[in-house]
Amino acid sequence: MNNTEGFNDSERQKALRMSFIAGLFDVIITVAAFAFSNSSVLLADFLKTTIEFIAVLLSLLAMRKVCKGADSNFEYGLGKLENLSSMFVGTTMALSFMIITGMAFKNIIHPEHITGFGLWISIFSQTLYFFINGMLSLKNSRAAKLGASPIMAAQARLFLTRFIGNLFILLSLVLSMSLKDFHWSVYIDPAASLMIAFAIFLSTIGIFKNSFMDLLDKTLEENHQIIILGELALCFNEYEQIHGIRSRRSGNKVYIEIFIEFDPEKKVSEITQTIAKLSSSISQKIAGSSVTIGVTPPATA
Repeated sequence: MNNTEGFNDSERQKALRMSFIAGLFDVIITVAAFAFSNSSVLLADFLKTTIEFIAVLLSLLAMRKVCKGADSNFEYGLGKLENLSSMFVGTTMALSFMIITGMAFKNIIHPEHITGFGLWISIFSQTLYFFINGMLSLKNSRAAKLGASPIMAAQARLFLTRFIGNLFILLSLVLSMSLKDFHWSVYIDPAASLMIAFAIFLSTIGIFKNSFMDLLDKTLEENHQIIILGELALCFNEYEQIHGIRSRRSGNKVYIEIFIEFDPEKKVSEITQTIAKLSSSISQKIAGSSVTIGVTPPATA
């Protein structure tokens, strides 16, 4: 039995689809802004936006696979799929960091004033997407917390960095254009790029850290183990003994297997009722859990 409160897989897929549509229009606008300007920060914005759009697309494809479910042979693999997709998002963000940093240092060494109609296109788009990316970051963050989803957590960080990027790019353009009479204003553009790159770098570290650790199968935390033992203790009069408890975490999924011995004289309906009660109570208290209870025959002399 699986119980995930809050955002389910279908709702997470819907949130990713919204992110995909917003990202597609963002790519189109950044292409136009870069094409009609000589700003290095707009070139970096175009490359970063394109890479991030590809990451959102792959995350959407991965979530569609998760929504289809899995058979008994590959059930554990879906958790891994989410984590691998999250690591790809982190990889694209690391690539964005390197591109932006390289462009920033190039323009520090060879500075020039930014010009072109594309600057005004970018000012409009940065203002618009400042609000859009902020909203998407909050929405994906809520989905990640309620559903314990690595994909949504990665998307929340991704849109948070885009939100921060919109702010710095907007400030960079406004300051560069309004202070162009000062010779030092040529360094505003690359300086803003470095600040964006630093924000991306911090988020990339967080994504790799969380996703890599989740890729390693591990037993449940102690508080969850206590929950399982507590539910078994409440039903101790309904079975003879416990022959084993196995648990593992794979991505955002929790798998629990319990092996119980019942009194041979006990009716099948009573055994079934006990198993259903235990499965329901444990899955309700441990989000994203799949509980399997096996009946172990009594030992023969």
